[in-house]
Amino acid sequence: MVEVVNEASSGIEYYLPHHAVLKPDSTTTKLRVVFDASCKTSTGVSLNDALMVGPVVQDDLLDIILRFRLHRYAIVADVAKMYRMVNVTADDQRLQRILWRSSVEEQLRTYELTTVMYGTASAPYLATKCLQKLAEEGRQTHPVAAKVLKQDFYVDDMLTGIDNIERGNQFVGDMIALTKSAGFMLRKWNSNCKEILMNVPESLRDDRTILELDSASCAVKTLSLVWEPGTDTFRFSAPKWSTGVITKRAVLADVSRLFDPLGLVSPVVIQAKIFIQDLWMQECGWDQPLGERLQEQWQEFRRNLAGLEGLSVPRWTGIGSHVVLVEIHGFCDAFEKAYGACIYIRTVADGGLVDVHLLTPNPVLPHWKI
Repeated sequence: MVEVVNEASSGIEYYLPHHAVLKPDSTTTKLRVVFDASCKTSTGVSLNDALMVGPVVQDDLLDIILRFRLHRYAIVADVAKMYRMVNVTADDQRLQRILWRSSVEEQLRTYELTTVMYGTASAPYLATKCLQKLAEEGRQTHPVAAKVLKQDFYVDDMLTGIDNIERGNQFVGDMIALTKSAGFMLRKWNSNCKEILMNVPESLRDDRTILELDSASCAVKTLSLVWEPGTDTFRFSAPKWSTGVITKRAVLADVSRLFDPLGLVSPVVIQAKIFIQDLWMQECGWDQPLGERLQEQWQEFRRNLAGLEGLSVPRWTGIGSHVVLVEIHGFCDAFEKAYGACIYIRTVADGGLVDVHLLTPNPVLPHWKI
């Protein structure tokens, strides 16, 4: 940001309230500044009201994770402070003004933020569109890296892989060079292959043994899909639950935070959705404490979620150059309250070895009663 010395301007200015969000479990940015571009002005209009959101330009998370499962060697990383690496045109910077002073003894000063910031409606599109544009420009010089940049990024997280260690080493160098050419820095590199990871500068590696695949920035989570590079398996993590009165609103908040994009634990998650359906049928109030039986039923569901931490699912589906035959097998079934489907990949290696892996269970959906 730059200080505004001469505040006289013929254009429109917008001053942003801002606050800090503390995330102690983050390995990099423990303190993040969030700007409230939805704050109404004296005209009743906010900056976000005047901004276009822009379309989603990246692939769906489910598609990205499904491709992530097809590679023998998995590679992950993320863009450091991606929003802040994208400049805003000078004419629009006056719409990103803040008031700031380092201590209460100082006079308030006016600053203009010069880069894309958290809290504006257009920020996700602006930043991800820059990645897409960089992918187009790098197709000739770094074709493999450009393809990954275009289709294997979810917001600022890269989830990709390679089937050959030598090509993996080449990919690491190309991806770092391509992103660096536009001012982006890829950090927190990790892989299930130590040989590939050794080609990444030590300062950019991620030494964690458990990596959350949820890109949400919220500090409260109930169930998260994680990847364990050492064993190359998917696992689930469930934090401790808060103790408080259980209401329909609290139950709905819990369910909305269940993160299972592959549907690996959909038989468990569906129980929560059926429970909400029962609450609607019983016409429970939003903030009315649930009855004793319902309270105990939800507490039991919470305890069962904690038991999922012992579940592990292989990430790699076994597809590679050694495979001579790949088959997809699908199954579906239904019962009174819900239905679902699952897809398996069956591979036959050149030596005749048969391997079967669950690719994805389609999320089980309840039959809602109107």
